[in-house]
Amino acid sequence: MACPFNSVKLFDSHCHLQWHEDQDPVPARLQRAKDAGVAACICVGVDIPSSKRACKLSTQHEMVYSSVGLHPNDLPENRVELEEQLSLVQELSQDPSCIAIGETGLDFFRDQSDPDLQRESFRRHLEIASDVDLPVIIHCRDAYPEAAQLLENFGAPISGVMHCWSSGPDHVQAFLDLGLHISFAGNASYPKSEELRESARIVPSSRILIETDAPFLSPQPKRGKRNEPAYIRHTLDCLAETRSVSAEELAQTTWTNSMSLFGLK
Repeated sequence: MACPFNSVKLFDSHCHLQWHEDQDPVPARLQRAKDAGVAACICVGVDIPSSKRACKLSTQHEMVYSSVGLHPNDLPENRVELEEQLSLVQELSQDPSCIAIGETGLDFFRDQSDPDLQRESFRRHLEIASDVDLPVIIHCRDAYPEAAQLLENFGAPISGVMHCWSSGPDHVQAFLDLGLHISFAGNASYPKSEELRESARIVPSSRILIETDAPFLSPQPKRGKRNEPAYIRHTLDCLAETRSVSAEELAQTTWTNSMSLFGLK
């Protein structure tokens, strides 16, 4: 059963507020989010401009935190340019608003960036995260075995989250064994997403997060509309039903997990 808006405090662990600012100003979206019970969100960078903007939005809005990184689909075409951009990621990671590195990872579905460059970028993001002692936000699509192997070979403890889980339950344990959290977005609510819901059933309570990935992947009741943090409640309700717990309990669990993972008080 859905819970009243004023009875929960929600943490959207992954959104992109930088998109569509000219059409829907950030303050309006954040007010709608607050009205829906969202008390905090992470505005995630996917390239240098969006990472800078995430940091800026975080300084302007108390409920917004930022992450900085290079999405595997948004990498430059050669290693020289990649290293230049990674140096800027390292520099941006020093911003007081930055609480995570990423999103980074592997995407062999869209194949928009050279796979070897993706692997190099992913490793370098892990190094930056280790250097600055921040968790890493990991994007993975059609590359779960490769991502698990790269993480296992990294050779140092890793703190972070597999954002927007998009695979079935068979791959979940490998990332739990690596110490990572698993986050679910609105696509878990789609009628044909039973594999995602099965994954959500087996993630331990101490490791589960929720997110919107806004403006993408609007949950089923809002499907066809541009996603936004206020819509996270629909994902919460779906996952609570999936896990046979109350929405209030799952809201508290995911809030506590987010605050702990990202070092917040």
